[in-house]
Amino acid sequence: MKKYYTLLLSVFVTVLFSCTGNKEITSFVKVNNGYFEIDNKPYYFIGTNFWYGAILGSKGKEGDRERLLKELDFMQKNGINNLRILVGADGQDGIPSKVMPALQTEPGKYNEELLDGLDFLLSEMGKRKMYAVLYFTNSWEWSGGYSQYLAWTGHGKAPVPAVDGWPAFGKYVEQYASCDSCMILLKNHIKHIINRKNAYTNLPYMEDPAIMSWQIANEPRTFGDKNKELYKNWLKEIAAYIRSLDSNHLISTGSEGTAGSESDINLYESVHADPNIDYLTMHIWPKNWSWLDPQNISGTIDTCIVKTGEYMDKHIALARKLSKPIVLEEFGLPRDHHQYDSDDSTSCRDKYYESIFKQVLTHATKKDVLAGCNFWAWGGFGRPSCGHVFWEKGDNYLGDPAQEEQGLNAVFDTDNTISLIKKYDTKIKNLLVAAPIDKKCTPETLALFWKIKRTLDNGIMYGHQDDLAYGHNWYREQDRSDTKDVCGDYPALTGWEIGHVETGMEYNLDSIYFSDMKRYMKEAHQRGSINTISWHGDNIVTGNNAWDCKQDSVVRSVLPGGSNHEKYMVWLDRLAAFFSDLKDDQGTNIPVIFRMYHEHTGNWFWWCKEQCTPEEYKKLWIMTVDYLRNTKNIHHLLYAYSPTDVNTEDSFLERYPGDDYVDIVGFDCYAYGTKPEELKYYTEKMDKSLEVVCSVADKTNKIPIVGETGMEGIKYYTFFMEILYPILSKYPVASVLLWRNAFDKPDHFYAPFAGHPSCNDFKVFIKKPRILTCSNLKEL
Repeated sequence: MKKYYTLLLSVFVTVLFSCTGNKEITSFVKVNNGYFEIDNKPYYFIGTNFWYGAILGSKGKEGDRERLLKELDFMQKNGINNLRILVGADGQDGIPSKVMPALQTEPGKYNEELLDGLDFLLSEMGKRKMYAVLYFTNSWEWSGGYSQYLAWTGHGKAPVPAVDGWPAFGKYVEQYASCDSCMILLKNHIKHIINRKNAYTNLPYMEDPAIMSWQIANEPRTFGDKNKELYKNWLKEIAAYIRSLDSNHLISTGSEGTAGSESDINLYESVHADPNIDYLTMHIWPKNWSWLDPQNISGTIDTCIVKTGEYMDKHIALARKLSKPIVLEEFGLPRDHHQYDSDDSTSCRDKYYESIFKQVLTHATKKDVLAGCNFWAWGGFGRPSCGHVFWEKGDNYLGDPAQEEQGLNAVFDTDNTISLIKKYDTKIKNLLVAAPIDKKCTPETLALFWKIKRTLDNGIMYGHQDDLAYGHNWYREQDRSDTKDVCGDYPALTGWEIGHVETGMEYNLDSIYFSDMKRYMKEAHQRGSINTISWHGDNIVTGNNAWDCKQDSVVRSVLPGGSNHEKYMVWLDRLAAFFSDLKDDQGTNIPVIFRMYHEHTGNWFWWCKEQCTPEEYKKLWIMTVDYLRNTKNIHHLLYAYSPTDVNTEDSFLERYPGDDYVDIVGFDCYAYGTKPEELKYYTEKMDKSLEVVCSVADKTNKIPIVGETGMEGIKYYTFFMEILYPILSKYPVASVLLWRNAFDKPDHFYAPFAGHPSCNDFKVFIKKPRILTCSNLKEL
């Protein structure tokens, strides 16, 4: 039995554009209409909290650049490219519940080794195309923040929550919102960091695209209803100050959401409506918020997921209202048995994480506002120390701050969570890597695009031209198929030809009535098969068929300004009418692949290379797509570019109309003769063409196919397993289409029919796990 990967086939309602490649970062993250963009392309992500990254990057005693580089490589490999990082801690070292070493030991006095560590971290992130969210200060004592600034400005000794209790700490830090001198110190700190030049890249921080966002604080809070207005004003003031220093980078608050806004959604909205704040943030802590029972994690995880969804939905609705992205930038969960080392399992945490990753994926499909998530926190290759629970000097940094149990929420490199992260990052990247060229394509067409795209992970769709309409020595028999007669299943891909539809005839050039063809196409679609259409349109100048190519002015004559342009538009109107009438039982247009003007690098059609220039061919293609898509509102086609066999990328792309006009790239190549040298010639042509097409597809984010192939009459009885399959199996192509089995020409067939000597060879070919037939697609 064939095995297949799980396939996510959603009906998407919005077309997405390509994401950036894997080159070093050169562009800033921007906001467009409620989502992030890089180079005008959507950016959605799964990231992590890596607050200690600059410490690892330092040359000091606590630094470990070897581990840092190992961590960054591992994260990049597994799909984590967005890191939320603490600029640095404040105050003197030695307080057990606070991060050590501190960056700002006194107001304006910096540990230069840590700043150098931040430089190094950002430079290495840029090399790996990773983006940093850098936060300046903190509500909580574990990095200084509010309480340290108050202590520096004469407000007395700062309470330590673990010693003095949370009420005392809250009473103390509620003074922060009205502390003007604290704001001055914070502004000085912000200015010092933003104006810094990276020692490794020589870039000022304000010009470094590896920085995605400046974040004002980690979980800024009012600490009391009376501070609401003051809280709102200082956040807006700091946001405006950051903007005055740096117009390149995004600005965010670091807010938890309503949980950090005295449960006041209006306060949260008022802050994030500020034009200097580019996107919203929210944090979720199921254990801290009593959604999770640490003594019964498996029994309360479903409740956590429900409450998390409700919390997210409330904030997502507000983000939509403000037309700004939102990021769930903190969320964490203990391991299954609330242990702290990597031996404890993570099934409940993974279930919880997956519920969040799914939401990010769903928003990416629609270019909706939930732009990403950063789980808390990255433990990576670090491990807890034996003999004590809380962090002590010399311990590994694990992502859990010093006041928390080390390993409590850490994600280690060996956790099953890593494969889950990679799985969803791959789904998001695949979604953003490519999309149909028609921005208004129907949901069914987008679903077809991804159905084909994802078959690349599963195998190669086998196709046959006119398979349902006729076969060897039969014509127009209901539910018949030569392929099905031989192997028991229909093709995954069924090819059709609409030549003569342009002239208004009732049947095509292969004697299939168009009314029958539409019915066959609907039947194939209902079975789960995919329909692909070629068009051998007549020569509009001579009135003869497409093979009449004695004149070299046909293409020129149908282009705008040409003598036959208006008549050709009428021909395209008839094509559009045919496409419009392709509907399922619910009246929805059936999406199809349109492989027009194919084999143009040959010399046998009126659109081939000897009959028109490369520019004329491109204009013909672009004119046709634009007319069908923009004028006739045909939005259920995927356009396939398919020259005859090619030797180089340059020759393949010579007449290529551009990435905005092609969904699928392929080629046509046939075997002629059974002599060893003839078979070798075919094998070499196929091999080179596949190499070229797959390379172009990879570079342009298109889908690679074999448009047409086969051996007329199949005179070499082991053609499929000895010749075709070994070539196909080397390359990631989505489909291979064999040409037709004529009903009225005994020697004109390309797929076996019952009783032909090649049947056994063909059956072995079809049963190969990488070859997909109709039933396989239905399973997917």
